[in-house]
Amino acid sequence: MKVNREFQILKLIVEHYIKTSQPVGSQTLLDTYQLDCSSATIRNAMAKLEQDGYLEKTHVSSGRIPSSKGYQYYLDHLDNKSLANDVDLQFQKELREVISNKTSSMEDALAKSCQLLSEMTKMATVVLGPKADQETLVSLQLIQLSQTQAMGIFITDSGYVEKKTFVIPKETETRIPAMVEAVKVLNDRLVGTHITELEAKAKSMTPLIVSMFGNSGEFVMRVFLQALMQFASKRYEVYGERNLLSLPEFAEDNAAFLNAIDALDDPTRLERQMATNDDLGTAKVGFTNGKNGDLAIVSKAINGKDSIAVVGPKRMDYKKIITILDYVIYQLEKRFAPEASPVGAALVPVSPVRDIPTGPAPKKKEPAKKRAYHKKKGVTP
Repeated sequence: MKVNREFQILKLIVEHYIKTSQPVGSQTLLDTYQLDCSSATIRNAMAKLEQDGYLEKTHVSSGRIPSSKGYQYYLDHLDNKSLANDVDLQFQKELREVISNKTSSMEDALAKSCQLLSEMTKMATVVLGPKADQETLVSLQLIQLSQTQAMGIFITDSGYVEKKTFVIPKETETRIPAMVEAVKVLNDRLVGTHITELEAKAKSMTPLIVSMFGNSGEFVMRVFLQALMQFASKRYEVYGERNLLSLPEFAEDNAAFLNAIDALDDPTRLERQMATNDDLGTAKVGFTNGKNGDLAIVSKAINGKDSIAVVGPKRMDYKKIITILDYVIYQLEKRFAPEASPVGAALVPVSPVRDIPTGPAPKKKEPAKKRAYHKKKGVTP
């Protein structure tokens, strides 16, 4: 592609379509952007872009819209200076209130942050945890809550924690100490096991635990095996999928909305589409292509183990989405893993902290580092 005129026209078509959701014609470009060329020149450039697969037509007589290839070219040629340099102030305030809550766990803050992100973007947000085959068990515990309730706690080497509360049958109430001892035996034998292998290994231990602890052991194995199966598969949460109905692509096309819901229900499919890196540091952009509609997935890693993704139509505002995603991850890592966001890292605040005073003034950083940091991201302090 001729990077000068053709890319300029492609860039304008992508950004105009993002704003309006309407196919773009040559006269629209000429009238809206006062281009220094004729309508015939624009038509020829658009025809070449369509021939090369960067544009496509929805109907014979309509204007053009970007194809997946066109969106990808647009993304590949965005640089950091092209990104938005601010985030809605109300969103900043609400996010900081969520994250600064000292009683919130990382998991709670992440869930609430994703809900806010979904409301802000009007798209679905997904949290994809580490793969089970990459984690091992570091602790398995049983805690008595009352005479009739207990809690099982599972912890992996990535810091992932799963809790399961269950009711203790009357016939085993007096054997809670035996149940605790049974779990200790399980813990000793299962620590260091890959999560994907837990269920099979625990099943092989059932005869031993039952022979040692009788009915109490049998109950422990039954509830813990069920919990272990869920534990091995629960690495995926979706927030705000119904927000997609506020977008014309889905509000006016029930099949496209159902296709999006199906995609969101399939973490394997979604993860597979999150594999293409763009040229914006840690961001990943993937596309799904289906007969009932297409989706775009913009994702970023957090803490080196989880990923947060925004899922919506290909017509999403990539500049805005990447900027907001940067901001959310920066704030989460600053609160829960400050060592993960050193000065000079890819994730930076896109708006100065002083914009919204929510507490004591932050400590000043060394001016030289701060200037270099913002310069790297193309954000003016």
